[in-house]
Amino acid sequence: MTSVIKVREGRFRVYELDSRIGLNGSKSLESFDCLMETESKRFFVWLGDITIDKFTKSTFLNIVQFAEKAGASSMVIV
Repeated sequence: MTSVIKVREGRFRVYELDSRIGLNGSKSLESFDCLMETESKRFFVWLGDITIDKFTKSTFLNIVQFAEKAGASSMVIV
């Protein structure tokens, strides 16, 4: 992901977030690689080649909430 998004070495954090389903989120549906550029506070979400049913509204809202808690000021979906 860092080869696609031009970020300076040592100026980013990498996360992997799971989309969970089922009772109490017991089953993982999909995993999303994420990167936050620490200088600009931009949070990048790598969707890649997934079908739309694996990226639900609740998945989007959970990622937004995580990004806000991590200190992001904007989010880019790739």
